[in-house]
Amino acid sequence: MKFVQFSLIVSLILLLVACEKPSVELTTVSFVNKDKGSGNFDRMIEICFTKPLTSDYYHQVTIITHQSYKLQGGNVLRPMASDPDNKCQTRNLYNYINRSSPIGARDMIKDYMTPGNINQLLIKVYAQKPEGKELPLDERLYKNL
Repeated sequence: MKFVQFSLIVSLILLLVACEKPSVELTTVSFVNKDKGSGNFDRMIEICFTKPLTSDYYHQVTIITHQSYKLQGGNVLRPMASDPDNKCQTRNLYNYINRSSPIGARDMIKDYMTPGNINQLLIKVYAQKPEGKELPLDERLYKNL
């Protein structure tokens, strides 16, 4: 009986280790403008890693401007099928607007979330969407972007 329990425990541990996602490491975050005239892609951030993503991850971003405007949000980062060797992911700041965003968040992003006006940007990357107090795989604080 003890051998069966031991075998079951070892199997579960091996299964958990095999399912673990590769670690990720952030390198840079920068503001880019990918707009072609629509006005919808003028506020983008480019999140770069040491190597291209090979699995889905969840990230949270907190951006604070020099005027103390704050934007918080998060979503899934997926490997890019169209460019699997690209180490960077581009995200639209407008997609970080959610229920807890301040009224007029779209105008706030348009007017204040510009290159040179960002006091701090905190980014956290998780293996999956955090449910409680999980620790991120990587987190970085960038200043004066």
